[in-house]
Amino acid sequence: MATTTVATKKRRAWTTTVFVKQLMAVSGLVFVMFLLFHSYGNLKMFLGEETYNDYAHWLKVDAFVPIFPHGGFIWVFRGAMVLMLVIHVVAAAITWKRSRRARVSRYVVKKSAADAYAARTMRVTAVLLLFLIVFHILHFTTATVRTGFTVDSSPYERMVASFQQPLMVVVYLVFVAAACLHVAHGFWSAFQSLGWVRAGTRKFMVVLSGLIGGLIFVMFMAPPLAIAFGIIS
Repeated sequence: MATTTVATKKRRAWTTTVFVKQLMAVSGLVFVMFLLFHSYGNLKMFLGEETYNDYAHWLKVDAFVPIFPHGGFIWVFRGAMVLMLVIHVVAAAITWKRSRRARVSRYVVKKSAADAYAARTMRVTAVLLLFLIVFHILHFTTATVRTGFTVDSSPYERMVASFQQPLMVVVYLVFVAAACLHVAHGFWSAFQSLGWVRAGTRKFMVVLSGLIGGLIFVMFMAPPLAIAFGIIS
């Protein structure tokens, strides 16, 4: 009887709202680190065509060899990112569903206007981000969507050809802004879900989250804007 009770408690622990939010927090922080690394890597466009192409080649072929075989790391990394995305989306869907169910209860505590706005913004930016991820993969990874470049174009040539078109600059400006807005709220919210934010540190974490979101925006949009204005060609 005692063994059954313990097993039941363990199963319930895996389905609690707190645990689901922690899953969403951890997967979200992984994506923040990825965005920081990815946006930093794109800044190599300013170092010239050879440097950027060498970086892209290292990332896709030679990264962490011989720990991984040639070209192996990128596939492990992609698999990990897909897993994190599935966890994040499923956890967000469960949290949203439970939140809707809770709102019909008269015992639910009303959120502040700021928290309610942040929650709505997170849902909108999340949808935009899903579109961005799919489009970005079809655009730069598989070259299914080509904007002025060919399948044989180098990574540097793909970037330059794409962002010499004003429409593409606007498209990525909107999507990157959505991503950074998502990060600006999600970063401190993740630490809060993990229990690492106290009343005295909340304001600091909110400011830090905004700064991180702003930093990612600047790093991501610097190369496209430099290309659009002819600084990079």
